[in-house]
Amino acid sequence: MAPYRGFVLACFRKFGIGTSRFEGSIIKESSYLIEALTNLKGKPVDLTWHLNNAVSNIICKVVFGTRFELSDERIHRLLGLLNRHNELLGPARMAILIPMNFPGKKKQLQVLNENIDEILSFINNMIEDHRRNFDPDNLNDLIDMWLNEIRLHRSQDLCSYLNPDNMPGSIWLLFFAGTDTSSHTLRWASQYLVRYPEIQDRVHREIDEVVGRNELPTFSDRLNLPYTRAVLTEVQRIVSLTPFSIHVASDTTTFRGYTIPKGSVVISNLYGVMHSPEVWEDPEAFKPERFLDDKGNFHEPREVIPFGIDECDLQSCSKIISMLCIYYSITIKCHVTCKTHQNF
Repeated sequence: MAPYRGFVLACFRKFGIGTSRFEGSIIKESSYLIEALTNLKGKPVDLTWHLNNAVSNIICKVVFGTRFELSDERIHRLLGLLNRHNELLGPARMAILIPMNFPGKKKQLQVLNENIDEILSFINNMIEDHRRNFDPDNLNDLIDMWLNEIRLHRSQDLCSYLNPDNMPGSIWLLFFAGTDTSSHTLRWASQYLVRYPEIQDRVHREIDEVVGRNELPTFSDRLNLPYTRAVLTEVQRIVSLTPFSIHVASDTTTFRGYTIPKGSVVISNLYGVMHSPEVWEDPEAFKPERFLDDKGNFHEPREVIPFGIDECDLQSCSKIISMLCIYYSITIKCHVTCKTHQNF
């Protein structure tokens, strides 16, 4: 696992993830999103496909070396499979924890595997395209670097992450992790902007004052946008898209009088932390101001753990940059409204 992690981090560094260089790609994708929404001229639209496409293109550029228009049947199919994957996993990804002999589980897993097989087929086709055009002196994306790593180690016993048979599955996990959480958070952010128009107006005013209407914000602007950051952070806290994280104990340990043997599966209750009344006042209420101090400065308690507590800094940073830039772009250029809505 360590060599694989090191390889992925090396790829991230090469493509500038977590740096201003990568931020430029995100801002460019944000401009495409703004253009697409502006062209609707106020017509009602389901933001799902637009947001999924914007976020996934950021990942596609790193993994596949290209972006896809929303009209492209390939990305439309891939995003459809991604949504179907979420439906099959069920609320809070509970499908992976339900015993195999639970009624209906076998059929559900069969359909889930068929869905994953089609996703892997798409990725395999992209890998084959890269193999045909591979140039070791011109590495443009993660697949190119993977193929080059295999080439450099072909005279040695390949470790598991370099095994070509494992490449599609590993790429799928990266694509899913990079797209799913970010796009869903943005959709929830849009929902809350609709639900609380006074909050949306305040975000607009802050961004207008700091960035202006003719510019797109950069990651460095976040320091001067405390309320906008507070809104996004509160969305992440209250929604808790990843309600728990699964780990394996690396060694035998004792916690609160209980012995946890090495190799035990440990499930962290992230939702419980971010909704604990012992930590948060009125935890079920949407209150961005809970992340502002008396002077209006942004502060983030360590109990805000939407991605868990052990994710590498580069991955967390890239996700936050992606969500912030696209979220800012929408709030700058687009006023999100809904003719009718219910409390949620």
